[in-house]
Amino acid sequence: MNQGLFPVQVDPLKCIEQDAEFSGSIAVSKLGRLQDFLQGDDGEAQVEIQFGHDDMGIPLLRGQCQAKVHMTCQRCMNPVEVDVQTRFELGIVFSDEKAKHLPKQYEPVIVENDSLELLPVIEDEMILSLPMFAYHDHCDDNTLKAKEEPLPVETEAPSNPFSVLEQLKKQ
Repeated sequence: MNQGLFPVQVDPLKCIEQDAEFSGSIAVSKLGRLQDFLQGDDGEAQVEIQFGHDDMGIPLLRGQCQAKVHMTCQRCMNPVEVDVQTRFELGIVFSDEKAKHLPKQYEPVIVENDSLELLPVIEDEMILSLPMFAYHDHCDDNTLKAKEEPLPVETEAPSNPFSVLEQLKKQ
């Protein structure tokens, strides 16, 4: 298993043929699309991937990723640390047509020009594993209280739209 710096681009055919394995860390700051969901770009993702085949001979990219990132707490709007963990198993294909025939349990990774960019694949899996909403377990009560004044309550009786008809009836 190759450890240390994680490769950015690989030749998937060679990797599948050799049952290649890679592990290492990726700076969260290098994952631009993931940044749209985060508060800050500090931290590193620990990634392990393996190339190979399944029992039916389908080329696969298996992997796992772990990272601690900061999202916005939806209660107090302050940063909250979220532990992101994901495991994935993707079918490697070389055309859209082959992706259509991939078994349902595999999401396709379409390879173009005999090279595979690994960072976008890992970034997609991390985005998919983020929680929809992030919260602290306990937020400070002071940050939760609204600073708005209560709306005034109407004390007048609502006007009756048929009051004009009632006056005509009396005449």
